[in-house]
Amino acid sequence: MWTRTIQGKTLTFHLAGIHNQNFLMRDEETGSFWQQVTGECVAGPMRGAQLERVHNDELTIARFRAESLTGQVLLGEPGHSDSYERDWELGIDELPTVVDTSDSPLPPRALVAGVAVGGKARAYEASRLAAEPVILDEIGEVPVVLWSGGGRMLRAFERRVDGKALLLAPADGEHLRDAETGSLWDFRGCAVEGPQAEAKVCMTSVPVLWDYWFDWRAYNPETDIYGR
Repeated sequence: MWTRTIQGKTLTFHLAGIHNQNFLMRDEETGSFWQQVTGECVAGPMRGAQLERVHNDELTIARFRAESLTGQVLLGEPGHSDSYERDWELGIDELPTVVDTSDSPLPPRALVAGVAVGGKARAYEASRLAAEPVILDEIGEVPVVLWSGGGRMLRAFERRVDGKALLLAPADGEHLRDAETGSLWDFRGCAVEGPQAEAKVCMTSVPVLWDYWFDWRAYNPETDIYGR
C-alpha cells in the first residue's frame, strides 16, 4: 500500500498491465507507469520516483474491530457479489512464471512472507510460520520478531528496545513476555503489563509482504530463506 501524493501531486492510478506477472499502474496526471510491488515509477515523466509506503496489515474483522473501534470497512458493491473472485489464487497456481527459480529450494508459487530491513531481505515460508507462530530472528543486524495470529494475520516488529534486543516467548494466546523485564506485549507490539507498559513502550513495526516466492525473489534478488 502506497500514498498517492508525491512531489506535490495527488495521482489517480489505474490498472495498466502486468510486468513480471506483477500489477502495473498508470497515473492519469503524468501518464507514468508504476510497479505495484515496489511503488517505483518505471517509465514515463516521473521515472525513478518512489511512492511512500503506508503501513498495512491483513487482519480478521474481529481483530480489526478490537483494535480500531472507529475503523471503516470497504465492502463490495451491492448487487455485484458474483463479480468478485474470492479464490482467484487457486486458479493460477499451476500457471508458468516468467522468473526462473529452479536454482532455489522453493517452487515458484510457494507462498512466503517477505521482510526487508537493515539492507537485507528474507523470505519466510507460510508453512513454517504456521508451525512456528513466533519467530525471533536477525535481518541485516536488526533483531526482529515475526508473530503469526493465524492464516495471513502476521506482524513483524523490531524487538530492540533501549538498544537491547528482547528475548520474547508466548505467554498465552494473545501475548508475548520478554525475559529481560517480564513485561507482557500484545499483538500491536505494545507492552500492556510490567515495566515496559509503565513506560508506554511499543516496538517498531516492520513491513511484511505476503507474496509468491518468484515475485519476492524477482524484486529482492539477494534474498535468503529463513531456516534454509
